[in-house]
Amino acid sequence: MSGVVVLIPIHNGGPNVTAVLEGLGALPVRRLVVDDGSTDGSGERARAAGAEVLPLRRRCGKGAALRHGLARILAENERPDWIVFMDGDGQHLPSEVPRFLARMDGGADLLLGTRMDQGERIPAARRRVNNAGSFVLRLMTGHAVPDTQCGFRAIRAAFAARLGLESDGYEIETEMLMKALRLGARWESVPVSAVYEGEPSHFRPVADTYRICMAALRHVR
Repeated sequence: MSGVVVLIPIHNGGPNVTAVLEGLGALPVRRLVVDDGSTDGSGERARAAGAEVLPLRRRCGKGAALRHGLARILAENERPDWIVFMDGDGQHLPSEVPRFLARMDGGADLLLGTRMDQGERIPAARRRVNNAGSFVLRLMTGHAVPDTQCGFRAIRAAFAARLGLESDGYEIETEMLMKALRLGARWESVPVSAVYEGEPSHFRPVADTYRICMAALRHVR
């Protein structure tokens, strides 16, 4: 393992952005933040905390922000070995990133965070979407992924370059899974905490659930 980039999309993350980046400070990782049109100074906070910041002029959505970040990483002459995806709103704990780092020398191409050991801490609407997504994914692919909607995950950069991601919103996590499994990705689950405190989520239960379901159908073949 010669290089790891932690890719963090943010939109009005507030002081949580600084806390997340400071929590990553002691780890042997590069930190790339995509500022998805924030109006609260999140990009400036991230830069002050030592992160590389890729600003987007207007809000484009989580998926679009991740795609911009991936494009930057994959276009570099010296690609990292791995890319870790995590949110900057405090729902993903930087203290748990070493759990992913510890698995990177194994045989997996995709490391998927799972919060299912703490499922009772996930809001009911989000839990229902997750359970439905896991059921549908198992039917479509034969893979029993326990937590399909957890954005705390890592992928080999060489594998990420093969995916051709297209989504603009939260459905990017489903698209990534469907395409990676279709290409034969070897995956492992990594236990992570279920954190739903502090800043409200930007997830829209009805609209984003619909887009997630459509993404699953669109990328099944």
